[in-house]
Amino acid sequence: MNLEIGKLGHTEKAPMDLLFKADPSIEMIEKYLYSGECYLAKMNDEVVGVFVLMPNNPQEMELKNISIVDQYQGQGIGKEIIKYVMRISKMEGYEYLVVKTADTSADTIKYYEKMKFEHYFVAKGHFLKYYNQPIIENGNQAIDQVAMRRKL
Repeated sequence: MNLEIGKLGHTEKAPMDLLFKADPSIEMIEKYLYSGECYLAKMNDEVVGVFVLMPNNPQEMELKNISIVDQYQGQGIGKEIIKYVMRISKMEGYEYLVVKTADTSADTIKYYEKMKFEHYFVAKGHFLKYYNQPIIENGNQAIDQVAMRRKL
């Protein structure tokens, strides 16, 4: 796989449509784009994925949003991105990588468990408090946010 990962260039715009696939709140996306660092994953100069990193504190780096273009899903790009994020986070002195997802995201939770992330905490009512519209996933409304972390 010829995957190139790098920070969003100063002249590049964040691929909002791709970020929006992973987080349906433009307001939330804009907040963490402002506070964090946006990265693009490209193959042959084509954007195939995007993610945003933001430190929570001196020990924790959080992967705020990760999204892969539909036609490239299931090809190991997400796994390569997470390995890249773990490597650079460790090099920058962080001890943990944190990911958060909806309580309705069973497949995503299983994926992170497979990547050796452990359950960290649950933010009760997160999606009711911070999102104006209900988020429906797998036929259920997302209510709680599940945080998971992995030691680097």
